[in-house]
Amino acid sequence: MPVELQTGHLKVIDGQKKRDAEDQVKTEKNQLKRPPSWLIDDVAKKEWRRVVKELSKLNIVGNLDLNNIGGYCNAFANYVKATEILSQQSYYVDRETRTGVIVVKNPMVDIQKGYAEEMRRFAALCGLTIDSRLKAGSAKVNKQQEEIENRFGAI
Repeated sequence: MPVELQTGHLKVIDGQKKRDAEDQVKTEKNQLKRPPSWLIDDVAKKEWRRVVKELSKLNIVGNLDLNNIGGYCNAFANYVKATEILSQQSYYVDRETRTGVIVVKNPMVDIQKGYAEEMRRFAALCGLTIDSRLKAGSAKVNKQQEEIENRFGAI
């Protein structure tokens, strides 16, 4: 976990060691400038640009996150397609059997649900969830407060 996101109190030397370790494992971001060629369509590419722009503000992603971000964007594009198809259909459909017609859940509902779950998994890996953003924001506020206390003492 990045030092910035840790809520426990670290000794100054421990905090510096962890920051130095983070600097050693940070990767470049040059591969994130353009959407990868393997994204499935323009919806995925547009989402790529949007997500990378926002994640860059948090300064926690790099080249090694490319596949997870791309996976999220492809799942997003497929989710959008499934949702558009489902909006033109009923949630339940008639299905013929040997004994007659029965009403069953539209298979597109499960497809849509599968892509939503895939999006959530990739989002968690990439730091796209509200929980991870709140955690990052809280850590930044705590760090600012700690810096003020270190400089001026507890007020």
